[in-house]
Amino acid sequence: MKTRLLFYCCSLLLICCNTTTKEIEVNEKLFTLLKSDETGINFNNRIKDDKDKNIFAYANFYGGAGVGVGDFNNDGLQDIFFAGNMVPDKLYINQGNLSFIDKTEEAGIINFDGWSTGVTVADINNDGHLDIYVSRELYDENPEWRRNLLYVNKGDGTFEEKAETYQIANTERTRHATFLDYDKDGLLDLFLLTQPPNPGSLSQYHNADNLLIPEYALKLYKNNGDNFKDVSKMAGVDRTGFPNAVSASDINNDGWTDLYVANDFYAPDFLFLNNQDGTFSSIEKSALKQTSYYSMGVDVADINNDQNLDIFVLDMVSEDNFRLKSNMSGMNIGSFWKVVEDGGGFQYMYNTLQLNNGNETFSNIAQFSGMAATDWSWSNLIADFDNDGLKDTYVTNGLLRDIRNTDADKNVANYINTTRANWLQKNPNAQNIKSIWDVVDLEKAVSMVPSQPLRNYAYKNKGELEFENSSKEWGLDDESFSNGSAYADFDNDGDLDLVVNNINNEAFIYRNNSETANDRNFLRIELVDDNHKPTFGARVKAYTSQGVQTLETTNVRGIYSTSESTLHFGLNNLNKIDSLTVLWPNGNITSKKNIQTNQILKISSSDSKKITPKTEESSKYLFADRTSSFPAKFNHIENSFDDFEKQILLPHKLSQFGPALTAGDINNDGLDDFYIGGAANQSPSLFVQEQNGSFKEIETAFWKKEAAYEDIDALFVDINNDGLTDLYVVSGGNEYLKNDFHYTDRIYLNQGNGIFKKGAILNSARISGSTVKAADYDSDGDLDLFIGARHTPQQYPNPASSMLLINDNGQLSNKTESLSPQLLNLGMVTDAIWSDYDNDSDLDLIVVGEWMPLTIFENNNGSLSKLEMEDFKSSYGWWFSIEQGDFDNDGDMDYIAGNLGLNYKYKTNSDKPFDVYYNDFDANGNADIVLGYYNKEKHYPLRGFSCSSEQIPDLKKKIVKYDAFASMELKDVYGEEKLKNSLHYSADTFASVYIENIGDGKFKMTNLPNLAQLTNLNDMLISDFNGDGSLDVLGAGNLYVSEIETPRNDAGTGVLLLGDGKGSFTAKRGSEIGFYAAKDAKKLITITNNKKDYYLVGNNNDALQFFELQK
Repeated sequence: MKTRLLFYCCSLLLICCNTTTKEIEVNEKLFTLLKSDETGINFNNRIKDDKDKNIFAYANFYGGAGVGVGDFNNDGLQDIFFAGNMVPDKLYINQGNLSFIDKTEEAGIINFDGWSTGVTVADINNDGHLDIYVSRELYDENPEWRRNLLYVNKGDGTFEEKAETYQIANTERTRHATFLDYDKDGLLDLFLLTQPPNPGSLSQYHNADNLLIPEYALKLYKNNGDNFKDVSKMAGVDRTGFPNAVSASDINNDGWTDLYVANDFYAPDFLFLNNQDGTFSSIEKSALKQTSYYSMGVDVADINNDQNLDIFVLDMVSEDNFRLKSNMSGMNIGSFWKVVEDGGGFQYMYNTLQLNNGNETFSNIAQFSGMAATDWSWSNLIADFDNDGLKDTYVTNGLLRDIRNTDADKNVANYINTTRANWLQKNPNAQNIKSIWDVVDLEKAVSMVPSQPLRNYAYKNKGELEFENSSKEWGLDDESFSNGSAYADFDNDGDLDLVVNNINNEAFIYRNNSETANDRNFLRIELVDDNHKPTFGARVKAYTSQGVQTLETTNVRGIYSTSESTLHFGLNNLNKIDSLTVLWPNGNITSKKNIQTNQILKISSSDSKKITPKTEESSKYLFADRTSSFPAKFNHIENSFDDFEKQILLPHKLSQFGPALTAGDINNDGLDDFYIGGAANQSPSLFVQEQNGSFKEIETAFWKKEAAYEDIDALFVDINNDGLTDLYVVSGGNEYLKNDFHYTDRIYLNQGNGIFKKGAILNSARISGSTVKAADYDSDGDLDLFIGARHTPQQYPNPASSMLLINDNGQLSNKTESLSPQLLNLGMVTDAIWSDYDNDSDLDLIVVGEWMPLTIFENNNGSLSKLEMEDFKSSYGWWFSIEQGDFDNDGDMDYIAGNLGLNYKYKTNSDKPFDVYYNDFDANGNADIVLGYYNKEKHYPLRGFSCSSEQIPDLKKKIVKYDAFASMELKDVYGEEKLKNSLHYSADTFASVYIENIGDGKFKMTNLPNLAQLTNLNDMLISDFNGDGSLDVLGAGNLYVSEIETPRNDAGTGVLLLGDGKGSFTAKRGSEIGFYAAKDAKKLITITNNKKDYYLVGNNNDALQFFELQK
């Protein structure tokens, strides 16, 4: 399914992996894998390449098949239906105690020719009996063999195939399907994942210019009772992608079912919002900041119990260094940006866990959750498997052959092409060769590609958005080639068992042993309708002393498969639920109180009543977005510059850190004015507030002349003590070589009446700067400036020299060498703060930066000396900001430091640090960047063979093979001596922290709450925002400019840390409080306008935002 970008791919010949069940003591493992002679289920989805159908003809040949669960005979036990690719579909009826009988033939399940993939179970005709819809594909030249099947349940243990009768016998290659009542007419409609051909390298479609054409579009059929009608175009869902999976869920809490479609390859995932009028709108561009590239399975559920449904989508990247580098040749830069430019959004080869922001937008937190990389994944299920009240995840994994193995791909291509050429040379007059496999040995071609069964993944939800890989501990680590999966309580003991459809191996049946553990209570709810109308779309909330759990009924989950429809609540040690509500599809509500746990509770829609929906008022939020109505407008427009052309292996761009943003009263009228800087070749703007609250942009001709500079930071400050606020602007960027005049900082002296003129800065260095901070640190009555140097242009990560500008009667002069020489070559400074950390009545300087520790310069009578602080020795990070306040009310200054965050691909700690080396490794006169990381105790290059050899071409001669590079540690690739002699930095932590000042030069660092770790914090403001008497922290961030193989930091939506006055904080996401600052936020300031407090967010390459604090 993943070979569209490859030349040749291969298959496995009847190889079975070893699934011998271990003897497991009771309670030792959460799950037990049962043998087929215990369960009676010996279904095996056997696949073998042959001349007519193989991986070379069909890229999805190893895609596997699904499984459907349902109580087909209404005996209270969940039964199982398996789809088979090259083997017949099978129906197993549950006899109790996890024992099943094959009833396929007896039930009338026919062995039709074709390739079954998906299983969808639902009562399509409202007769109270579950029916089965089978999705089929492959067979480009035989549409009849692609005809979907509908087995209508006759209620007597038998089924009748009636897809033609119901007019849903689609032959257009259907991967899967879901039933939903999208128009709320009480009838289940049908949505099909129809798609283009999946051509292998020898398919007639392989070189097709564009397969995303209307004839392969998705299909929506409206249920008219006795037949279905195609309403795809009318409903607005007739879009073409490469769909693998779908979830029908209410993602915006309006009571109507929406659709999320996971699309393979370069097609974007689709998010169809139900318009409540029979049509849908595509909102993925506004709702999703980034998506998976090879989107596979999808499941939707509330992972953090905030009553919003989140979206989990799988991809195919491995967490193992060798498999990652041998099977992934690297993302093509041109292809990546073409997808973006064509409207496909930012797509990365990682799983995505889209956290619902509650406002029809999502933030991807997969990297934070630890579930970003699960190898070649298929099905994902979100459910509470250990009954602790938190939803866990299960992920199936494995591909029959590693068809993306770069070396094998080349070897197979060479074998086929050479063999064919040799044969034609020997048989120049040959005609009517039916198949290339009459010339080339198919089995040999297949065998050249590695085959490695993989362990599936299980992640335990630990709360606070943290998950832990528990596959081994839970007994779910058997190696396999697993595809579709489903959960159900097959033995009715109050926990969720698992069934998995495997390729070339018997299906897995895992018994869940939660019932044997203490404090693993549950409540299972069956929703019924007296007239058998569908209950899909119903939402149930359980209110307990431990919070609120939310479950929604939906049809299919993961990939190709249908899990049980019973709603399962894990309840940990609770013996009762305080209250429970059911919101039915028709809008009625059922409420119940004081419900005992450990039971199956049937709830009928007849026991419900109409309610009047409450309208949410924006006044409930602490902030309100006033951007559209605020009387000032500015759009930062970033100039085009490719940093990676200068340094191929940069971890991120360094040319996009603006805009500068500062506020002050420039005309002494008591009103706040503000300045916002432009990118290179964009004029900055000075907005002056007028008495009526409006703003006027002044002196535009003057500021237009300053457009050549890239404004990174700015500060209104009275330099010459004339009572007028002057303006200092920091120049930065990465477009020019070091010491270029474009890196000259500027001081604009206020002449009054809104007029400014440039002043001089004596001995100023031309540095690419980051920050300006003012203080009278030498106590002489005027303000001096610290200027942070962000980096040495085009020489990352060489340290840069920051500046100390002394104010001598209104004249700024660079006195760094004499007063603080340790600021020279200090590092890559991002922020700083003047602070009397030691309460000795003078201002010291605290500096943070990229690849830097928290650094204090002590003020000794005007000289600044760097201190070696024991508490900060292991504080090297990628710091972006620092602010201060007495957060614990003990009389000294504490600090908040904003770091990269914990939702980035890069991970680090002091024992296994993420690091960088800078040296001329190939002696060509140019220094090279080498990033390192740890994987399973070994130190490897971060980047793969393709891009590494692009930077150092000699690597291709030295190493040659991708597999060889994938197995080599950093020292093997670059040499220990070269590494030893390199500029070397390493990081201890990427967590943003609270730094408690204990006194006597001692500090204690504590990680901020998890919601503050979802992106980097670029800027912060300290104030008592909620009026409770304690200092709070308002932060904003994001980093949009990472290299393309690293998902950009874009999960930030703004964050408010509510302080308790004792040094602890409760985090609120911006979307929760009305402060939705979700762009590439760089600066945060406050102004007063019409007696109201406003907070301005300066966004890179985007509009300036204005938020009102609602008191």
